[in-house]
Amino acid sequence: MIKDVCQFNQLFQLYQKDDRYNLYIHDFPKNEFVQLFFNDTIEDLHVEYYDYEAKFDRNINDYNSKFADFFTDSKDLKWVDIKYVSGYFPQFDFYFMTEGDTFIFNYIHRNFLSQLIDILLNELDCNFISRLKTELLINLEYD
Repeated sequence: MIKDVCQFNQLFQLYQKDDRYNLYIHDFPKNEFVQLFFNDTIEDLHVEYYDYEAKFDRNINDYNSKFADFFTDSKDLKWVDIKYVSGYFPQFDFYFMTEGDTFIFNYIHRNFLSQLIDILLNELDCNFISRLKTELLINLEYD
């Protein structure tokens, strides 16, 4: 969880390319991401994870699915360690993937950027989220 603006600036980087945005988030928990988007349709979903109950690695590759299709509920996620995840959200019109401990959200439309930040930081106070959004735009970089 984000404790202050300085920590937020270290973890979140926003880039603008033409009329779309790319958001890089360092150290965002992959299991939490799956919980946040558990019932959303994903195209070209690819997930690599370790299953602690079965004690082996698993891979998911599916063209059109939801995380809910592979995990019975979000409580199942405590038994898995997600190593890699990527795909495309058609309803939100952006791509996502992980590189190591970094989440990369690509090709985010301007109208959805604020909503995405709200979703990702839903545990924080709304006034603090507004402050962080402002900070993100202040530190915007251009590709």
